[in-house]
Amino acid sequence: MADFNNLVPVTETQLNGKLQQTVSAKDLHNYLKVGNDFSTWIKGRIKEYGLIKNVDFLMFDLSEFRNQSTNNNQQIKWTSKRSGEHKSTDYILTIGTAKTLAMIENNEKGRAIRKYFICCKQHFKEIAPAIETKELKRLKARIEVADYTRPMRDALTLQRLSHGKETKPYHYTNEFNMINSIVLGMSAKDFKKAHNITGDIRDYLNEQQLNHLAYLEKSNITLIDMDWDYNKRKAELIKLSQNYKLQL
Repeated sequence: MADFNNLVPVTETQLNGKLQQTVSAKDLHNYLKVGNDFSTWIKGRIKEYGLIKNVDFLMFDLSEFRNQSTNNNQQIKWTSKRSGEHKSTDYILTIGTAKTLAMIENNEKGRAIRKYFICCKQHFKEIAPAIETKELKRLKARIEVADYTRPMRDALTLQRLSHGKETKPYHYTNEFNMINSIVLGMSAKDFKKAHNITGDIRDYLNEQQLNHLAYLEKSNITLIDMDWDYNKRKAELIKLSQNYKLQL
């Protein structure tokens, strides 16, 4: 089973509104040694079997798929390709879809990988309660971040008002972008592009990232109340962030 996992890693992905086991179609294609080139093969299978985008699979352009082990849980990490690299498209399949495509090949490799996917699904059911607990902890962290959103806005409004300055929407946006960048190492815009997501990025962060954000937002409220300017606050928050990560 370990040999299969090196060739066709099974990961967890938010798909169709829920956490699902998924695999890279390119990894599956390489393992099955299908005669057609990858693009022809996957497009043909999608059309032939009526596979539905964002239900049976996800599609990513100009990205590369690799697995990252975090706290013994495999998660997906997407990174944009550097300029000059060849355009690449991968399809992230639900384990059910991957099982079907393996079965279609009707050869020894297809049957072997299908059994592997069945074992993975059974194992997933066994650990489902732990995943649910993990998601509840993430939700609690998400709520805590939200709890600091309004107080931080109010603190910034009062600080600027005390200096006779009007507060406009972009002032709030700058504040949240600063904290997001410190935690994620990139702007919200770049994060969305790298992970091919829309909406509030905080809905896609894990528990640790959300707790980190909550800590910095709470600290920032104090710094604003102390009447520190933006640049001074940013420098202090970077230091606090570094200490926070060291403690973890």
